[in-house]
Amino acid sequence: LKFEVVGSEGPLVMDVESQRIFCAEQINVPPELPKILKQYTKALIRENPTEGAADAGNAKLAIYEWSAEYFRQKLAESGSHG
Repeated sequence: LKFEVVGSEGPLVMDVESQRIFCAEQINVPPELPKILKQYTKALIRENPTEGAADAGNAKLAIYEWSAEYFRQKLAESGSHG
């Protein structure tokens, strides 16, 4: 299983089966991640994509769909394509 992350330093491909994480010090958190998550969370609360959802399952689906579109827009705004 391979996992790819695109960050400010370019794409990083990690084979999660051979590169296991055993402690918190092995996790590299990009410095821009807290700001990204804060902006995302504020937008999610403002937009409230779960409004009108019939049940928890539909609410989750609404959040997932809204989130995918949110990050697609952020990617387009940044001029990065991948």
